[in-house]
Amino acid sequence: IWVGGNHSNARSKPSFQKLVASGVPNNPPRWPEATAIVKRILKAYQDDARDWERINDWIDRIGWPRFFEATGLPFTKFHIDNWRGSRKSLNASTHIRF
Repeated sequence: IWVGGNHSNARSKPSFQKLVASGVPNNPPRWPEATAIVKRILKAYQDDARDWERINDWIDRIGWPRFFEATGLPFTKFHIDNWRGSRKSLNASTHIRF
């Protein structure tokens, strides 16, 4: 389950989503495990966010450590995004090059 992210420059700079839960079992038709995690995230968001705030804005305001505390989701070393090679391998701007 991925949370956050912003895809436009309208309010703030674009940002990537973050992984908050992995290895969730795929149990159709109701997906009870995934639904429970999403409900937990939305409950914490409802309790703490301001009226005008989107989830990404709320997470930016409280920070990722407090997000994991508020939702009760486990934080592991795999949640840390410390890859530094992106500037060499990805485009450094949003311009399309042909």
